[in-house]
This record gives sequence, C-alpha cells and structure tokens, in this order.
Amino acid sequence: MSEHDAILSAIATPERAVRDISDLIGDRIAFGPVPAGPGGMATARAVGVVGKLRGRDQGGGRTEVHVPVTLDVSVEMGMRTVPVAADMTVRIGLEACLAPGSDHVVIQVDELGPADIALETKVSGIGGVFVRRLGNLDAEIRHHVIGYVTELLGSPAAQDLRRIDLDEESDTA
Repeated sequence: MSEHDAILSAIATPERAVRDISDLIGDRIAFGPVPAGPGGMATARAVGVVGKLRGRDQGGGRTEVHVPVTLDVSVEMGMRTVPVAADMTVRIGLEACLAPGSDHVVIQVDELGPADIALETKVSGIGGVFVRRLGNLDAEIRHHVIGYVTELLGSPAAQDLRRIDLDEESDTA
C-alpha cells in the first residue's frame, strides 16, 4: 500500500462516512407535497424512518454507505388518498482524494441514480394498482428520493464534512 493510499484509508473510513451521513440525515426524513404521476395529476407526501446505516470499504479510497429507509407515502388524486408502504436502501458512493498540496482530503460523492436505490413498494386496492401502473410509482419515488438526498449531500453542512484537514486529523488521532 502506498503512503497516499495509507493516508486515505486511515482518514476516510467507512465508520467516519456512516457517522457523518447519519448526522446529516438524522433518524427521520420527509418530503412533499410534490407533483406525481403523468402531468402531475397527483400529489405525493412521504415520511420515513431511517434505519441503521452500513459502510463498506471498497478499496482505493472508495466507500459505500447503505441507508435503509422505511417510507410511508400518501398519493392524493382528487378526493382519494392512496397509501403506499416502501422499504428502500439508498447506496451512496464516496471517494476520498488527496487535495493538491496534500494538506487536506476531499470526499467526492458519486452522482446518485435510480440503480442506487433498492426499492420494494406495497399498495392495495384498485387505487393502489392505478397509482403503481399509470403513475409509475417506483420511478416517481426514486426520482424524489434522488432529489432529496442530492440536495442534502450538497448542503453547506455536507460540504464542510467533505473536506478533512490532515493537520486536524493528526491532532485528534
């Protein structure tokens, strides 16, 4: 292992990534109302409980953090509300890079896409079948979760966490 890789492995650990992302997300998420379905014919709201995050070292300064969420979605179409239960895991890919001058490490976040969200949804009744088929329910949920997580990871608080000064790390080690 090169000195470069050893520095990244010692500082940008999966444990640190899990701690920082957990602090950013918290234990609950919520979004909505957002337009949903063809032509925005419905409105959706969601609240969810975040489970225990897991981090995995991918080698070479790469880490994956898996964020499990149990989400309750309400889809409103006219006077009718269709409840949807969703269990998902969001995969967040991170890569630590030594900055020019080597005085700090920068954590790059992979762009989040639909394939990064494992999703199972449960609906019932004719309204549920309608929402799933015509509203492309899973794609809608993924779209809004991607927006929520992308905004969160681009926040000023997240930006601060993505820069790790090497001299501070040696003082706290």
